[in-house]
Amino acid sequence: MTLFKHLRPALWLLLSLPAIAIAETDWSEELTAIQQLQADGNVVQAVIDLEALHSQNPTAARLKLELAVLYLQLNQPDTAERYLADVLADPDLPVRVRINTQVLLIQAQEAQTVSDYQFSSYLELSAGQTEQTNSGYAQVGGQGQLLLPKTVFYSTRQSYTVRPLIQVTALSRYYPDRTDSPWLGRLEGGFSVRNPSAIVQLTLGLQHDDTLDGWLGRAAFAQSMGAFRVRLAHDQFWHDQGLESDSRAALSAALGTRSRASLFWEGEHRRLDANTTTDHDLGVGVSSDFATWETEFNLVQSLTRDQLGLENRIIWRVAPDWRLRLRVDLTDLTETDPLSYAASISLRWTP
Repeated sequence: MTLFKHLRPALWLLLSLPAIAIAETDWSEELTAIQQLQADGNVVQAVIDLEALHSQNPTAARLKLELAVLYLQLNQPDTAERYLADVLADPDLPVRVRINTQVLLIQAQEAQTVSDYQFSSYLELSAGQTEQTNSGYAQVGGQGQLLLPKTVFYSTRQSYTVRPLIQVTALSRYYPDRTDSPWLGRLEGGFSVRNPSAIVQLTLGLQHDDTLDGWLGRAAFAQSMGAFRVRLAHDQFWHDQGLESDSRAALSAALGTRSRASLFWEGEHRRLDANTTTDHDLGVGVSSDFATWETEFNLVQSLTRDQLGLENRIIWRVAPDWRLRLRVDLTDLTETDPLSYAASISLRWTP
C-alpha cells in the first residue's frame, strides 16, 4: 500500500475539521508556519515544531490530526495511530470527523502490517578524560534493538499497545597507560506498554563485564500531561558480589516552544561484599532543541556529600544519521584546587 494512499484520506480529513477548529485560533499563525515547512519538504522540522505546539495545547484535536498526517508522511504509522486513537477518545467529536478519523486509523494499522518487525541500532565512538584517572581514554559502543509484532488493546477511552523487544548492548574502553581494557555486554528482553500519553517499559537480561556477571532488571515510565512530563526509571544489577541500583525521577515543564525546565532526583545504591554505599542527588536543569542543535545544562547538589556539580551537554545533528556530542561535567564547584571534571566528545551513527 503506497504512502499516497494513506495520505489521501488524511488530507481529506483535515479539510473536514472546521467544526472542531473554530475555537482553536490562538495558534493559527504557528500552524500556518508549520504547514509551510511541510510544503517545503522539511517534514522532520515540521514534526518538531508541531510536537512543541501540541505540548502547549494538548487537547487540540486539530493538532493531533496534523501530527498523524506528518507521521504517516514519515512512514511511522504506529505513532500516527496513537494520535488518531486519542482523537477518537473524545466523546464530543463531530460525527463526520469521527468517521473519517476511523478510516484513517484503519489505514495506519494496515500500514504497520507491512513491517511488524522493526530493527534500530547505533554505533558510537568516544574520547574523553577525567580528573580521577588523570588520563585520556577511547571508547567504542553500540546497541541494537528488535521490536517484535505488537498487540493493540482498545478500551472505551483509548488504546494500549503492547510490544515485545530484544536489546543487545556492548562497549569497550581503552586507556593508553593501562594494560586492561574495561568492557561490558548486555542481552535484554522485555516489553513496552504505550497509550497516547504514556509508556511503560520493563526488561530483564544478563550483563557481563570485565569484573562482574549477573542479572539486570530495568523499569521505565514516562507520562505527558499537557506542558508537563514525568519520567521515572530504575535499574537493578544483581551479581555474585552483591547488587547495584540506580534510580531517577524527573518532572519537566515546557518553556516556550523549544525549551524545557526540569527538576530531578537521582539515587545510587551499591552493596559489594560487606561494603554498602548510598548517594542521592537533587538537580535542576534547562534543555533546548533547535533545528540542528540540542543543549542541556544541569546544576546538581549532592544530598550525601558536600558537592555542587554542573553538567553541560551540547549535541550537533551533523546529518540525519549522525550526531556529535560534547559533554563537560564539573563534579564539585566548591572545590577548584584541584578541579574535578569529566569531559568527552562522541560521534554517534544511527543507520
